[in-house]
Amino acid sequence: MNQGQDLSGTGSSIGKSGSTGSSVSIISEIERKKVIRKQKFSRENELKWIHAVTRLQVDTVKKSSKYKKLVRRGLPTSVRGRVWLFLAKADSYRQPGLFEELCKRGPLPIHEVIERDIHRCYPDHVHFRDGMGGTGQQDLHSILKAYAHYKPSVGYCQGMGRLVGMMLMQMPVEDAFWLLVATIEGYMQDYYTPSLRQLRVDAQVFERLLKEQDPPLASHLEKNDVIPLMYMTQWFMTLYTMSLPWASVLRVWDVFYFDGVKALFRVGLAILQLSRDHLLSKCPSSSELLAYILHIPLETLAPKQLLETALQIKLRKQSVQKLIAVTAESMDAAATTSKKSASVHGALASAPSSSKATAAAAAIGTKNSSDNSQNSDTQQSTASSPPVSSSSSAVGSTSFSPLGVFKTRKRAGTLHK
Repeated sequence: MNQGQDLSGTGSSIGKSGSTGSSVSIISEIERKKVIRKQKFSRENELKWIHAVTRLQVDTVKKSSKYKKLVRRGLPTSVRGRVWLFLAKADSYRQPGLFEELCKRGPLPIHEVIERDIHRCYPDHVHFRDGMGGTGQQDLHSILKAYAHYKPSVGYCQGMGRLVGMMLMQMPVEDAFWLLVATIEGYMQDYYTPSLRQLRVDAQVFERLLKEQDPPLASHLEKNDVIPLMYMTQWFMTLYTMSLPWASVLRVWDVFYFDGVKALFRVGLAILQLSRDHLLSKCPSSSELLAYILHIPLETLAPKQLLETALQIKLRKQSVQKLIAVTAESMDAAATTSKKSASVHGALASAPSSSKATAAAAAIGTKNSSDNSQNSDTQQSTASSPPVSSSSSAVGSTSFSPLGVFKTRKRAGTLHK
């Protein structure tokens, strides 16, 4: 009897063991099939993008709902660099031999600023780390120096190094240079000029969009004097490379090159939407609000969650472009009025009382010629004066400096190992 019980127990044990082994086998088979399906999809996706890059026009691709879906799922790693170059129309800017020639030109004063800044770009990434044998810093230096020669009116501005570093991780040096040219010319014109004009325009646009999308959060930030320029400078000028997990950065860039600047607004609004509960309930002051917005926990900004939230925000490209144009026109008009007023007041203050009316008329009458002269002088001296030193004038009377957010932060560096 005891033996029978023992044998029965052994049989039961064997049955359980067999069942466990069978379950593991089934799970392994399911996982194997998932991997196969994923590899098959990735390969099909890769072939579709190779076909687009080699056979189709970029405008045709950007109008295609099929390719829009593909880009929102994420570009295949193997062709990501090629697709970015294609979507940005980098070949339309490329001039054979020019990059090499620019690299051989003599030093500019702005090159000293570049030399100081490049060590801050991705310090924890093996490609850019000192003593690791990589050529990242040398390549970064070459591209930024060449661009300063290529576009003296821009020269160099903090934030550009983050863009170039990201590009170098995806493509060869010369391709990265022409992608930088295409990105600034085609997507981010006037972002990196000494006045940061387009950044200031987009900050006002962002503020308006936030008020439309989330009035309570917009009101909370406004009451605490937290304006978009304080946080979106870091977001927009580095294309989120200092703010998001690496996987999210790659996905944002994929959508950015397909959709344009509209993607930057969507992602920014999505970041605030994902953080709104914390911002409204646990950040009662401006210091707490800014500290959290600039250091949002990375797990909150994972690619799936971030992109799904961003793409659910309804923004039409034409509407955003129109809003940007209207805001820029309004800002320029206000600046012109302010200049005229300052010119008249200056003339009146320095003129004798008997000739104040004449001085005022003269100040207004010579306004256009002095403006043209000033623009010419500014363009001529840009190559020899660092854009970063001019940033204090970018925000008018406020004491806030947008470029003050570009400080080396360990947290940002550790995202990109």
